[in-house]
Amino acid sequence: MTRIKKSRKAKGFIDEEGPNRRERLADPESYDSRRRKAQQERKKHKSVYEKHQEAEAANANGDKSGNQRQTRLSDKIRRLNAAKEQETTD
Repeated sequence: MTRIKKSRKAKGFIDEEGPNRRERLADPESYDSRRRKAQQERKKHKSVYEKHQEAEAANANGDKSGNQRQTRLSDKIRRLNAAKEQETTD
């Protein structure tokens, strides 16, 4: 026995006279244009190769920012450790 395919009974509910895709993208407030803009502005993740290249460039330039944290707390700890080391050497 064969199945009967579903048919679309309510053809009048589908609005085929709305704006086409090009018109929707031209309107800056439409869902499609906001979605496309968000996709373009989404943060792109760097490949492993690009990360490696940047790390090598930073090492070649002598940047130490990758090795030590540059925060107020870390600066305070380094300062206190230096003061403690000065006291022990004196």
